[in-house]
Amino acid sequence: MTSPELRLKEMNWQLLNKEPITGVHAGSIYRITVTTHDNNRSTYIYKEFVKERNNEADVYKKLQSTLKPFSKLIKLWDSSPQAILMCDLHAPMKEGFIELPLENKKNLLKHILKRLADLHSLHLGKIADDLPVHSISSEWYEWGLDQMKRLCTRHKWAKPEWIQSLQHAYSKLGLHHYKIKSPLTLTHGDPHLENLFLLDEGIWFIDWEWAAMASPLRDITILLQDIYDPDLIQYSNKYYRDLLEAKGFPISKEDYRNDFNHLYIDHTTMMLAWEIEKYYKGYVSEERMKEITTFKIREINRVAKEALGE
Repeated sequence: MTSPELRLKEMNWQLLNKEPITGVHAGSIYRITVTTHDNNRSTYIYKEFVKERNNEADVYKKLQSTLKPFSKLIKLWDSSPQAILMCDLHAPMKEGFIELPLENKKNLLKHILKRLADLHSLHLGKIADDLPVHSISSEWYEWGLDQMKRLCTRHKWAKPEWIQSLQHAYSKLGLHHYKIKSPLTLTHGDPHLENLFLLDEGIWFIDWEWAAMASPLRDITILLQDIYDPDLIQYSNKYYRDLLEAKGFPISKEDYRNDFNHLYIDHTTMMLAWEIEKYYKGYVSEERMKEITTFKIREINRVAKEALGE
């Protein structure tokens, strides 16, 4: 028997079907159909981690009760191979988002931002001492620069000034050495729309691999990587600042703005590098790659100018 079959048998569940979920994942993921101990037929998600990408299992060990309102985790297996069992949340929120009318997008983003504000308002106590602390480093810049050079050497439509835009933004803003201004709070670390699901009128998060103590703007600037409308990005930015203020989160408007601008540029560079990687793996079309790169470089230039007061 395979690991999921054995583990489900121990729960007095019977595995009826196991379908792999394809994509770039930190391990093996399956949608499984089971008969439970009370003879109910249901579908779940079984995720088995590889050893070098098992951070999510460690996060659940430390924060399982804390994350219960945000995650549909059913069970964690800490023995090798580490694995989790989750409710089947069906389609991620990214599916169909781009086709939604503007007002629907706004309402959906407000719903997500409220959930993130709830997460960022948690008081962890001593548990926080066991979590990693996120800070800006040179990692995304170096990867983004390499990926952009890769794109420019292979395609005539890729513009050399895009490389200069990255270099200018990081150099002028001293991004490698930026110190977060916000008090640190629990952040998801990767809340883009493929990791968010709408079920039973609630927003649920998956993939907590990169959870860490950080500025709450870490999550917001990652969430906004799936938004390709500058007005909607700025609307979400202001709306979230108002949410934090209403919750009494201790951050000034200036510190909020500085954290947002620096983290947004760093995460836009990260996501641009990741989209280029997906393009060369065949997950993104060439036409879409052009659109993504043009938009994200424009955003990096826009926010860099705002941060520099130009």
